[in-house]
Amino acid sequence: MTHSALYRGPLVHARDDAHARRVFRYGVMMAALDLDELATLDRELRLFSLDRPNLFSFRDRDYAAGTSPSTGTASRDLRGELAALRSANGLPPPHATRLVTNLRTFGYLFNPVSFFLDYDVRGEITSAIAEVNNTYGGHLRYVLGPSHRIPGKRARFRHVRELFVSPFLHGEVTYEFDFAVPLDGAELAIAMHVRDKRDHQVLFASFSGTRAPLSDRTLAYAAVRYPFMTAQVIGLIHWQALKLRLAGVPYIRPRSDHRPIASLARTP
Repeated sequence: MTHSALYRGPLVHARDDAHARRVFRYGVMMAALDLDELATLDRELRLFSLDRPNLFSFRDRDYAAGTSPSTGTASRDLRGELAALRSANGLPPPHATRLVTNLRTFGYLFNPVSFFLDYDVRGEITSAIAEVNNTYGGHLRYVLGPSHRIPGKRARFRHVRELFVSPFLHGEVTYEFDFAVPLDGAELAIAMHVRDKRDHQVLFASFSGTRAPLSDRTLAYAAVRYPFMTAQVIGLIHWQALKLRLAGVPYIRPRSDHRPIASLARTP
């Protein structure tokens, strides 16, 4: 039995702050991958490849540690990187891990955020690693462990923003990640709440999907239903950015260190 799967469903973004109120929604497909199965998937599927071009593909080098635009020089030992990151943060090795991400499509990939979800033997999420990328080449892994856990039955984690993400969202903000993702479950739901220092929710993003097997048939369907999907993701990001720019929302580009900008005051 293959644990890796595809999830199809709506992606929702909602912004509500002093500068703009906007909501948009569109259908996407995301993969939930068991990293130990990638070589098997490469052998058995015609439309998916590991570290080689195909209609859909996966490359370790697309997932890089650190906060710099040097993705191409990162280690290709993804599982080793993750193990070292967990060890450095005092997290035990998980019983199972699933990577929720976009696949490289027609050779192109942009992932605003990918999630490495770690499960214990009961199938409960114990920790997560959220890898966030901005459109300027910056990327950062947020390690979400017990110290970031929000009390309650749900798998919810809180972390201060440490990476510049949007030229339209500045100041001190906190991320809250909410995972309703049973291990290899029929459905998943991931939500991200962005709150300012007054605890007002300025941005909300969510994805909810229904499981389908990761097979040539479902990949072919995805290619027809969501053609050039990863290119569509970056296109929609820029389209929404253009509308915010035309609406007069303050726009500030990142500095070279990709650190968040504390306020809307322009720096020299």
